[in-house]
Amino acid sequence: MGVGMSERLRAGNILIYGAEGASEALECMLKGCSFGVERINTKEELSERFSEEETALLLFDFQTEAGNDAAALGLLADLRKECSKPLIAIVDRGREMLRILALNAGADDLLDSECSAMESLARIQAQIRCYQRLTGKEHTCSMKLDDLEVDDNAKLVLVKGNRVNLTPTEYKILHLLMKEPGRVLSNKQIYESIWKMAPIGADNTVAVHIRHIREKIEENPQEPRYLHVVWGQGYKVG
Repeated sequence: MGVGMSERLRAGNILIYGAEGASEALECMLKGCSFGVERINTKEELSERFSEEETALLLFDFQTEAGNDAAALGLLADLRKECSKPLIAIVDRGREMLRILALNAGADDLLDSECSAMESLARIQAQIRCYQRLTGKEHTCSMKLDDLEVDDNAKLVLVKGNRVNLTPTEYKILHLLMKEPGRVLSNKQIYESIWKMAPIGADNTVAVHIRHIREKIEENPQEPRYLHVVWGQGYKVG
């Protein structure tokens, strides 16, 4: 049930501050719901990344600042002043006072090691859903080009009203291109945006995914109507 609920959300990136903040099972579940999962290990990255448009929620693990609760609370409070996006603190259940202080500092909810991956996912989805409802972002994520439609709320791709089943990576590439119809994005730009790493072997990797997308959305992939290659430059829709 928790995974299904995510279909009504605008997915984005889940940031995890700390190496121990989330189980592998939870990470797999989040990725299965089309969320990106990124671990942030330095304070310097936190402020900028938390405020990014694609960030959906931050998991703030107090173990990252073990032995310095005051510093961790101060950092959490600063983040809350800078950005209103959902923030969930991870604090051991036995540390009642620290849990209270974390909530007072601006955390929207709490997780701990006793929470199952399913419960953690449900709490994350609930916070994102609440934020999107309050900000009105849950209704502004449908893009259409002729008979091609991408509904980012439901994570659906439709061609002439018929659903097209893309892999999560294929969906992200098409969504990226659909956000700016007519704009040419290079292999490097697509790779860095989707895979979040240096574009080593980007040309072949992106080309393979583009070919698969074309095979699924185009009536004739050899004469594409929607997804075009601009030789020597990259790809565009429209």
